[in-house]
Amino acid sequence: MTKISTNAEQYFERYAYPDWLRTHSLVVGRIAETIVGVHRKAGSLDAAAVALAGYLHDIGKSPLLAGDARQHNELSALVLAAEGLGGCVEPSRRHAVYSVRDPATAPRTLADKIVYVADRRGGLRVQSVEERARDQASRHPRYAEEIARDIPLALALEREVFADLPFAANELEARLIS
Repeated sequence: MTKISTNAEQYFERYAYPDWLRTHSLVVGRIAETIVGVHRKAGSLDAAAVALAGYLHDIGKSPLLAGDARQHNELSALVLAAEGLGGCVEPSRRHAVYSVRDPATAPRTLADKIVYVADRRGGLRVQSVEERARDQASRHPRYAEEIARDIPLALALEREVFADLPFAANELEARLIS
């Protein structure tokens, strides 16, 4: 456990994360923390905020927020802003699989793109973008066509993020921070 993941665990407890959400959030957070830790352009980022955004990107799925009709990424941004975690707000708002289709919500900054890619690679374990998309489509069949259309956009963002890393996307699992 890193200092950042330990900090994230406090939010997992406070927001009553179920086991599946905790597992997913730890995987995505570890991916984001690993990427930002070695990214050649990371000096321009608040690396701790980007990593924490990876861990907390789905806080809007907390059962404490059940019944709120807003999208989970919007709720995540609101909660993180209320918690005083300003550096986590936009990466969390822009992480949803469908956000790449809308210029108003598409990941813009390197921080946004890292968290988006981390979520496209992290389910309950590290996966390829395509495998993660298949898993999401199987859980949400009415959105399967949209998810399939998002794959090329997600892969383009992945190529962009990994272009400045000292390892390839398919080496990610072996490089994760423990």
